[in-house]
Amino acid sequence: MRMEEIVSGIRAILAMRLVKDHGFSRKRVAEVLGMSQPTITLYLSRRRASSSARRIMENEAARRYLDELVEKILSRGMLTEGELYDAAFNIRRSLEVSEGVKVVPSEVSGEVARILEFLRRRVQAEQESAEEFMRAAINLKDDLARMIFRALASDCLRHADILMTLISAIERGGAVDISQLKKMDIESLLRKEEEAHIGGLGEVEKLLPEGFSTLLVEFIKSDEEKHSKVLRRIMSMIR
Repeated sequence: MRMEEIVSGIRAILAMRLVKDHGFSRKRVAEVLGMSQPTITLYLSRRRASSSARRIMENEAARRYLDELVEKILSRGMLTEGELYDAAFNIRRSLEVSEGVKVVPSEVSGEVARILEFLRRRVQAEQESAEEFMRAAINLKDDLARMIFRALASDCLRHADILMTLISAIERGGAVDISQLKKMDIESLLRKEEEAHIGGLGEVEKLLPEGFSTLLVEFIKSDEEKHSKVLRRIMSMIR
């Protein structure tokens, strides 16, 4: 599961437990979780994050982390964002250990097996880096500095997701089906992406003091350039 799915699943479970097991009102749950009351209603009616919540609850280690979060809320009447995300990282790791990436089939050997093993080690390294970045973010007080490290952690998790998808694709074998991509208007997506960049962040950057603020802007600009590059590569592949 992606990190945002895990966080939503955690919130859904906490909302359910606080209301049903501990008599919290929806308003109180919304305050504790930093969400709107309509969102809490969606969680309680299982119309949001129900699938994520179910997968989390099937994992014994994940349930222990949830118990700890409930205890913190009951004892302090609140839950910090850092505590929520710290639990989310731990739960994600627990889910990956239990669900795991499939073991290399016995018939896969030689160069392919070596590549798959390298990719698995890289997945683990990305996950460990994400945990370190998130741990650093939790300990920081400055909002801008914390956001930088959270963004780095998010990048590492995205890299791990990409690598795990690549592992699955290699194990399945076969060619990539690009027929669906051909049905999309990639050129229009690229045009909108680049139009959104024109004259925006460059002007903002000039007004900001040198430091974490400009570093965050550079972070966004780098991502925007990457998006354009990826879309151009896709266009060249499907023509």
